[in-house]
Amino acid sequence: MPAVTNTSPVILLARIGRLRLLRELYGSVLMSPYVKTECIDKGREVGARDMPEAESGIREGWIQLVSLDKEELREAKRLLDEARIGQGEAEALILSKRRRALAVLDDKEARAIAKGWNLQYTSTVMVLFEAFQTQLISYDELLEDLTKLTGIMWISTDVITEMIRRAKEVKR
Repeated sequence: MPAVTNTSPVILLARIGRLRLLRELYGSVLMSPYVKTECIDKGREVGARDMPEAESGIREGWIQLVSLDKEELREAKRLLDEARIGQGEAEALILSKRRRALAVLDDKEARAIAKGWNLQYTSTVMVLFEAFQTQLISYDELLEDLTKLTGIMWISTDVITEMIRRAKEVKR
């Protein structure tokens, strides 16, 4: 199943050198033009060192730029008006719903909408955990990546503790 993402998972995974996990886990990643502009184009403008990996993904074809049609754009606009989420989240949710793709979302409200719509969804932290479960990364790499993530985004101590507990169970 392809994945669709908004901006933050792309930036976060690229910053910790793990963007390729999206390809390895899901095969392809759908990205709206807004998300590309927000993370890749603006990242290039500010000299972000981690965006070449995303640009390579586009060139290699595993990150696919997908424009929303008129109806999808209307749905995204309606969602923006009704919920406290950004345009990237709104477009990712609409693409997930319409294209039957897994949504990778870190925003709590966006995940609540995905759950309410019965969409399959995950988060950046869970991408790392799934990569560990499928042996794409080791237990030590998971711990290192979670530590890196906590340095660049706020993650509840409870979430980190639960991930480590679950990883220890898998490790046995």
